[in-house]
Amino acid sequence: MEISMPPPQIYVEKTLAIIKPDIVDKEEEIQDIILRSGFTIIQRRKLHLSPEQCSNFYVEQYGKMFFPNLTAYMSSGPLVTMILARHKAISYWKELLGPSNSLVAKETHPDSDC
Repeated sequence: MEISMPPPQIYVEKTLAIIKPDIVDKEEEIQDIILRSGFTIIQRRKLHLSPEQCSNFYVEQYGKMFFPNLTAYMSSGPLVTMILARHKAISYWKELLGPSNSLVAKETHPDSDC
């Protein structure tokens, strides 16, 4: 009697990474960190979004005090967008980025460019 095992399953998540206008010149350094952290870059694009495109992308933030500054900043220069993949990509990406609150990040990640 032959026992057949199901083929192994590999569960891969994907997440979006955006290199913002003020650090796009550090793209190679950032990509090195991403690759050393076990991610695969599935797709990469350099683009320059209009304020309207940024407004559409950040529509969930509409009405918040920072919304006009956010859309102006994100449309102020080129961006690099990447689709990243790896096991538990979202949680690993969040861990790599550190806290989104800049005050907390300065305390817990003082060497970052927050």
